[in-house]
Amino acid sequence: MSQTDDQTPLMKQYWELKSQAKDALLLFRMGDFYELFGDDAVEASKILEITLTTRDKNKANPIPMAGVPHHALGNYLPRLIKAGKKVAVSEQLEEASSKVGKSIVRREIVRTFTPGVQFDAEGAEPNYLAVVVPSHQLWVLACLDAGTGETLVSEAISAEDLRRELESLTIRHLLVLENKDADVPSHPSRLLERLPINYLSLSQAHAILKTHFGTEHLQSFVSTDAGSQALGILVTYVLRSQKTATMGHLKFPAPLRKPRALGFGPRTPQHLDLIASDSGAPHLFALIDKSGSALGSRQLKRWLLAPLRATGEIALRQQAIRELSAVRPLRDKLRGVLSGVYDLERISGRLSAHLANPRDTLALGRSLHALTELRLYLEHFKSPLLRALDQQIESTASAVRDLATRITKTQRDDAPLVVREGGIFNPGTDPELDRLLGLTTDGQNWILELEARERKTTGISSLKIRYNRVFGYYIEITQAHLKNTPAHYQRKQTTVGAERFFTEELKKFEDEFVHASTRQKALEQVLFEQLSDAIRAQTREVMDAARLLGELDSLVALSHLGDEPGWCFPIIDDSMDLDIEAGRHPMVDQMARGEFVPNGIALSPQTRLSLIITGPNMGGKSTVMRQTALIIILGQMGAPVPATRSRWGAFSSIYTRIGAHDAIARGQSTFMVEMSELAHILHNADSRSLIVLDEIGRGTSTYDGMSVAWASLEWICNQTRARTLFATHYHELTHLAGRLPLLANGHMAVEGTRSLQGDSLRFLYELKDGAASESFGVHVARLAGLPRPVIQRAWEILDRLEKEGAELRSADFTESTQLSLFDAHVAPAPLLESEPLTPHPVLEELEKTDINEMTPMQALHLIARLQEISRESRAES
Repeated sequence: MSQTDDQTPLMKQYWELKSQAKDALLLFRMGDFYELFGDDAVEASKILEITLTTRDKNKANPIPMAGVPHHALGNYLPRLIKAGKKVAVSEQLEEASSKVGKSIVRREIVRTFTPGVQFDAEGAEPNYLAVVVPSHQLWVLACLDAGTGETLVSEAISAEDLRRELESLTIRHLLVLENKDADVPSHPSRLLERLPINYLSLSQAHAILKTHFGTEHLQSFVSTDAGSQALGILVTYVLRSQKTATMGHLKFPAPLRKPRALGFGPRTPQHLDLIASDSGAPHLFALIDKSGSALGSRQLKRWLLAPLRATGEIALRQQAIRELSAVRPLRDKLRGVLSGVYDLERISGRLSAHLANPRDTLALGRSLHALTELRLYLEHFKSPLLRALDQQIESTASAVRDLATRITKTQRDDAPLVVREGGIFNPGTDPELDRLLGLTTDGQNWILELEARERKTTGISSLKIRYNRVFGYYIEITQAHLKNTPAHYQRKQTTVGAERFFTEELKKFEDEFVHASTRQKALEQVLFEQLSDAIRAQTREVMDAARLLGELDSLVALSHLGDEPGWCFPIIDDSMDLDIEAGRHPMVDQMARGEFVPNGIALSPQTRLSLIITGPNMGGKSTVMRQTALIIILGQMGAPVPATRSRWGAFSSIYTRIGAHDAIARGQSTFMVEMSELAHILHNADSRSLIVLDEIGRGTSTYDGMSVAWASLEWICNQTRARTLFATHYHELTHLAGRLPLLANGHMAVEGTRSLQGDSLRFLYELKDGAASESFGVHVARLAGLPRPVIQRAWEILDRLEKEGAELRSADFTESTQLSLFDAHVAPAPLLESEPLTPHPVLEELEKTDINEMTPMQALHLIARLQEISRESRAES
């Protein structure tokens, strides 16, 4: 909808601002409301479920209009952002009463919010604003969480790696440069915005980064020009959106993938349910997050997604967690203090954006005081990591002590949510504020005292001092006593039966008292801004405190896992072994309520490095493999693990391919996604990796799938030599055990019998040595509830195939890299003639019935007859 010639000055102003807002919804301040017009109004009314009206109803083309109260913006704005919208907020920059004639007040866009630029989000989940920048046929990805200040930047990565990063990170708003498009996957909860190719030059990016982070040496956190440009674009975008020159809470950029951390393959966090997913399945983070603060919860998630891999660092963290776990009374006191700590990172973000309120600053002051309290308990611990934390906390507490004291001493405990309401500061904060507070508090008593004094002086016992909004304070004297009115009384108003007067004393009081509240609130706003400036001046120290509190809280949270029965601290060394005794899947074990069957895993370069696991679906293959990976992740975080005993050589990375993940929107089938993830694993895994593969090749024909699975096993055993768990239903692959280097068989045990008449099957969920005798597929189909005739027919077909030897034969193993899967003389399995299934008697009866000729009574008789036939048929079967 565009501007027309007959628009009012107000609407012309609106369209000028809308041209600046571009694709953002424009909230246009008009008095006590934010109004939206045109298409913005239509879209916002649907999202916010507010009434859609029109402006200029009597014109041929009335403009759609919708609005929300200005004081309720905090309720409506998050809903628009959550819906993936970009929102520009325009404010009145002058009072309407100051304008003369028909001129309109000046308005400007003061802020722009997006799903990636917001400051009121909560919890451990980041809200990234990200940008993709080309770099010599490769790509650089940078991410920034405006709320917490977290900033990340990648090395130059391939288009496929870029796609994987975009899929795994919680990016809410993605920026791309025009004419420089990467193959960016669409995402339902992500806003995609294209920037002009000249949005920010490299020299401009260097200048803004040096200024913002206070350093002349960008190489300390970014190694490429593309990385500098990407970071510069993000910082510039946030500064421009908030109309500010600096955001002091932004942290120094960190590598997107930390080089000293345990690496994950494509979708490994999703395959292993490390964090929450759209499916709502139980996840590891929910189980281990015993943190008392948002700072700890967020830091714990970072540790979960980037476990350690250096044995020395693991040992240091494990020692601290072990000590916390052993000294429960002190640990519980630490947790009690940490539970009272507020989200200093997000509060600092709001302060940087000038969006903080009095409750934010009060919460910040109280949280900073917690540093001193924590030291009372930390001094009793001996582990090196806790000693180092104690020293850092002591230094930071000293740096912010005066600030914390100033906040908590001057601010009232019941500080309001809105600055303009006043009531922020305690008496004694400022002399003028004390005087104004005294007027507000004692004014009514002064009026009563003046009234009593004037009655005595004039001798008029009925004299009254009253107030109304129109005439203010006045002295009222009835007609009968007018002759006694003092000469210094000045007439103000005449009413029926009385005259109203004022004195200079009363006028002076009125001027001070009536406006005292307004002046008090205005002064408190000035004092609050001064306090906020003092906090902003120490943003770095506050962010240091946030980091230390988050780390300590995460250590305390992980120490609670040591209270779990059957959990142990693993031994992690530099060997190539993996030895887990009675390991359990942490989430499944919790849901099983004591009925979970534990299993061990033993891999070693002396015996076996790779294990083929066979057995029925539902038999526990996937659970055993997943629990092994989860135990390793927990252990390399420094935490206890669900096992009676465990030891392994530190892993550098974990690669998994578990389950099917279609990418239809990208034009990729389930099998293509599977092969893409497998390709990444085979190209990137090394001898220090853990590889977990589940049913490779099942998305295509038997011959093709088995060939791919066979060749992949060869590559892993001969080239990669990584510790590997490989679950499969291709029993032909079990013949490779002992023929390929350090490859062995294992199977999930079952008890059961089968026959054409029926079968029984009991899952034992135990991993045992050797290959499974069969896959028990028909058993599982019966348990799933397939019709009985289908199950009977499946038994007949399976029995004939096995008797006629139509199963695939395993090939003779040779040392050649090209193996023959099957002997040349093996013929395809003969086609079996299908035996027609007899129609069910109920269906036969229905086919003979003409329901159009039936009366209601006849229909009831038919239902009774069908019920009788069904019972007879069930009895016969």
